Amino acid sequence: MSSSLIDVLQRHRGNIDLPELASLSQVLDRLPDPRRVRGRRYRLGALLALCLLAVLGGATTLAGISRFAVDAAPEVRERIGLRGLPRATTLGRLL
Repeated sequence: MSSSLIDVLQRHRGNIDLPELASLSQVLDRLPDPRRVRGRRYRLGALLALCLLAVLGGATTLAGISRFAVDAAPEVRERIGLRGLPRATTLGRLL
């Protein structure tokens, strides 16, 4: 039985350099934020970094990205700047 890319990444996630993930979210924070100022709960860079990591990990839907966020190690979520877990609707409005 073949492993999915997410399974492979989860087995090797101890090799991820966490400071590089923080840099990624900081770079993505420099993009213009299309959202209204009122009601923002998450930094743009943190959400985009989450989406990027999830897609690189094999997620193909908003639900897949949300599952990735839930399953990600707390250290990874902390390093990209997520203080909570965004809902699929939050990601859908952004994307």
